[in-house]
This record gives sequence, structure tokens and C-alpha cells, in this order.
Amino acid sequence: MSKILNVTNPEDNSLVGTMELTSEEELESMVDKAYAARRKWRDTPIRQRADILNKFSELISTKYTKELAELSTRELGKPITQSYEECGEVADIIKNTTERALHLYGDVLTESAPELENDLIYTKREPLGVVACITPFNFPMELTVHKIAPALVMGNTVIVKAPSSNPLAVMKLGEILQEAGIPEDVAFFMNCDHEAYSKKISKNPKVEAICLTGSTDTGIGLAKDAAETLKTLLFELGGNDGLIVFDDADFDQVLEEMFLGRIYNNGQVCCATKRLIVQNSIKDKLAEKLADWTKEFNIASAMDPDAIITTLISEKDALMVEERIKKTIEQGAVCVCGGKREGARIIPTVLNNVTKDMDIAKNMEVFGPVIPIIGFDTEDEAVEIINNTKYGLSSGIITADLKRAYRVSNYIESGATVLNGTGHYRHYDQAFGGFKSSGLGREGISVSVEEYSQLKTYVLKGVLGR
Repeated sequence: MSKILNVTNPEDNSLVGTMELTSEEELESMVDKAYAARRKWRDTPIRQRADILNKFSELISTKYTKELAELSTRELGKPITQSYEECGEVADIIKNTTERALHLYGDVLTESAPELENDLIYTKREPLGVVACITPFNFPMELTVHKIAPALVMGNTVIVKAPSSNPLAVMKLGEILQEAGIPEDVAFFMNCDHEAYSKKISKNPKVEAICLTGSTDTGIGLAKDAAETLKTLLFELGGNDGLIVFDDADFDQVLEEMFLGRIYNNGQVCCATKRLIVQNSIKDKLAEKLADWTKEFNIASAMDPDAIITTLISEKDALMVEERIKKTIEQGAVCVCGGKREGARIIPTVLNNVTKDMDIAKNMEVFGPVIPIIGFDTEDEAVEIINNTKYGLSSGIITADLKRAYRVSNYIESGATVLNGTGHYRHYDQAFGGFKSSGLGREGISVSVEEYSQLKTYVLKGVLGR
């Protein structure tokens, strides 16, 4: 008997929809079919593959935006305006990825090697094969297409695992892709339990690559499974990103950046500013400003176009955030505002006097609208604090001294550093990913077509000789 997954709205626990979980037998069949289809899809001219994906993009932007945005908001709790923004980004990412792939060139090697001068040597990129994609809950549509668009246009077949908490919008993307004309067995969308995935996907030798956006613990577990068959791994994992604010910073600029950095999507962002590292001479004043500022945000239903603060993905997740707030206060932090939970909603919270030895200042990632403020005196101390974590996804610096910003950024251990802004920054083309335990590889239009393919060298021996 199939297991049924009930998808509920985190705001009122009403039923949004249901879906069947894929069984181990069905997963094995999906892999076998995708494996069998990979040769024909690889041999389909890239122009034709791009045409299908461009049709996919067009359908999202012209026919399905409203349905996708409303469905995603109901199952995730994200403010509706942000779900509409995500749909626009999804269409752009697909279209721009296909353009990048259509203008990807190989190399011709020079006649520099002794006795090989008459050989013509050139390179070409070829697909990996079957690619398994695992999508997170927080930007489910955007982070699905960041994976499947480059994978498909480069000739791979894909198996997409939708997020368990809110799979419906991602599953709808699968239906739209079929409407766009994707051939049978080239792209599968499903959901399953962890044990089935481990047995039939991550340990399956027919699966050549796994791409994941998720937690570091999940990534470690998948890497252990995949090690048996030496799969290509592309992981964007956890983060406890810091934003360093020096005493010459403009407070209005800090507040503006912290909206994107910590309030957007109720703080459920991998590269959100989860630690605010502030020079001690302005720390208390900035804490007061932040406390007053957080009270201005409209707390409302996610379907309200004026809503800013809605709910987290679930009450279970909100309880976890609440526990971490309490733990930080028990360790000596001062709650300046917020600190309260209302069902699945977390009221924006500012915690002052956080010290660099507290858990939240190091490796305790908090996925909610919580701003811990950690003081520092010198540049060296700021760098020490921001690097004192196992993570290194993104980071930011705000200062009026651009020379200082460049100097400090040179020593920050993260995949990106934004000067005069929050680390919550992701250009479509950016090679997005982190240092240390924040991931493996990079994702973004400038690099993904290479990441989802492999380089092959062709040698025409002696062809240039007489």
C-alpha cells in the first residue's frame, strides 16, 4: 500500500494537497528508465534541448505564475509577494542557463609538445548521465531549476526529490516540464523516505551525480552513501554567515541590508546574516535601532500582499528556533525585542551582548528571524569571530572605509563576501557555494553547465602531418 503524504498550510494546518510517496521498487524503476533514456537525450541536439527548456520558462512566466506562487505560499508560508518574485527568477534562470550552454566552447591545444606537433587535440563537454537532484523547502522552485536546467540542457537525465514538507509546487514544475515537451523518462519528479533514497538512489551505481541544497548533516550522510560508487557531488549546505559592521557605518544602510539579510522569507535562507558582528562603540545603539525597526514589519497571513512576517515552514521548526533563542539567553544574551513564538510564527528577535564563545556565535545555525549581536573592538577580532565557525557560505562588511572593507574581506573564509552589504546575495550567474562545511562545488549560470558535464579530450593523431 502506498504511503500518502499530507501537505498542510503552516499558518492554520489546513490541507493544501496530498501526494503518494515513491516506493523503493518505483525508485529503482525510475533510475533504470532514466539510465536507459540517457543515450537518446544526450544525442538530441543541444538546440532542441534548449528549445524545450525555453518553452518550460515561457509556460512558467506566462501561464503558471499565479498558480505556482499561490501553491508555494500555501504550503510553505512564504509571503505571497516573495513567491511571485521566485517565479520570475525561475523563468529567468532557465532561459539564461540555456543561453550559456548554447555558447559554451571547447579548446584546441597548441602544438607545444615535442613530437606531437602533428596531432589535432580539442576538448568537448559531455553529460554525466543520471543526475539526482534534492531540493530544499525555502526556495523550492528556484533551487530546483538551478539544478535541472543546466543538467538537462547538457544532456543529462534527472530524478528530482521534492522537499517533504512542501513538495507540491516542485511537482507542478514537473508537470509543466512535460507540457513543454520533455521526452519520456528524461525527467522524474518524486518524493520518498530517507531509507528508500539511500538504497535506491545514493548507493545506485547507475546514478552518476547527486546535487543537494540542504543541511550539512544531510550532505555528510549522502557523501558516505555515494562514496561506494564515486559519484560527482554538488552540495550547497549549511551556513552561519556573519555581517561585520564597523563604527563608521550608516545605520539606515544597516537596517536596509538586514531586511534582506535576516527578515526576508522569515529568516529561512541558507546565506542569511545569522550573526551581526558590530564594533562595540556602536553596538548598543544599533541594537536599539534594530529593536524599533523590527516592530514596523506587518505580521499577517502569507496570502496578504502587504505581509512581511508570516510563518516558518512548520511549528516544529518554529519550536526549534524558540529553543535556540532560549538557550542563547540562558548563556547570557539579552533579548532586546521579540523572543516569542505564535504557532509556526517567530516574532523578529534581537539578542544583544552575545559573546563569541556562545553556540549561536559559532556553529548553531538558527533558521528564523533572529539577530544575535556580537561585539568586537579591532579588525583582527572581527575576522576571528566571523571565521570561528565550521561554516563558510557567505559574508558581508559595512563600512565607509572601502580600503578597510577590501583588507578585511581578504581574510574572511567564505564563498562570497559582499562589501557594504549583507551576504544574502545571489546573482543568477554567480558561482554560489561555500568554504569548509558549507558545501562542495558551485552552482550558478556561470559554472553549472560545466559542473553538470565532464570534459573529454579528442585526439586526431598525425592529422596535421604531411
